[in-house]
Amino acid sequence: MTTETQPRAPIIRVSGLHKRFGPLPVLRGIDLEVQAGEAVCIIGPSGSGKSTFLRCLNFLEEPEAGVVELDGEPMGFVPGPARRRRDTEARINRMRARIGMVFQSFNLWAHMTALQNVVEAPIHVKSLPRRVAEERASALLGRVGLADKRDSYPAQLSGGQQQRVAIARALAMEPEIMLFDEPTSALDPELVGEVLAVMASLARDGMTMIIVTHEMAFAEEVADRVLFMDSGAVVEEGRPMDIFHRPRSDRTAQFLARVLRRRG
Repeated sequence: MTTETQPRAPIIRVSGLHKRFGPLPVLRGIDLEVQAGEAVCIIGPSGSGKSTFLRCLNFLEEPEAGVVELDGEPMGFVPGPARRRRDTEARINRMRARIGMVFQSFNLWAHMTALQNVVEAPIHVKSLPRRVAEERASALLGRVGLADKRDSYPAQLSGGQQQRVAIARALAMEPEIMLFDEPTSALDPELVGEVLAVMASLARDGMTMIIVTHEMAFAEEVADRVLFMDSGAVVEEGRPMDIFHRPRSDRTAQFLARVLRRRG
């Protein structure tokens, strides 16, 4: 007798997500499921809602409607048929701790060394002993190619090095999911590759990742799936080969033609 394999439940499920800033609708009913270990890249023009969508995933922005679930648990709101009610800050923070986020700006503490930047949250949020936190931080700095910069301050590091410290800092909290919000957009062109290489290694290691990026070659190489967003909606999604070489939507094709022509 054969046993049917049950499909895995997604680690992230987004249903009907809406977000407004004043009268301006920014997200218009986003639906998305992401499996554990999947790398999803989101592309699209500026102002299409990509960054806002990422911030809603870990409740840095509160959506007006819709649900974000992590392993079936709603993020930010108390489940039930009653009127939508914000969850407790303790529960929101507990769930948020499962998600690491890397922003466009590095946001490192200028008065702390690279090592100190990485150990701060594990010590004060997860109550790790300092010795354990420093051992892990040293290993993570080695993983992002900065073992020799552990005692350097942010002002002594290049932009690419600072962003790699920021990645190590996010990984130090041992997240299940990593969100990247255009992590190379503030970098000089020659520094972009070193950051993308670290992100590619995380994808190869099976980290669940959602990446907002303008780096089309990176998205085509690393992503399991690519989403094209425009005007607050997902216009098209699919395998990188299909999105970049056989887009179904005219809007996707127009965007890619313009972006690739500008970079060619």
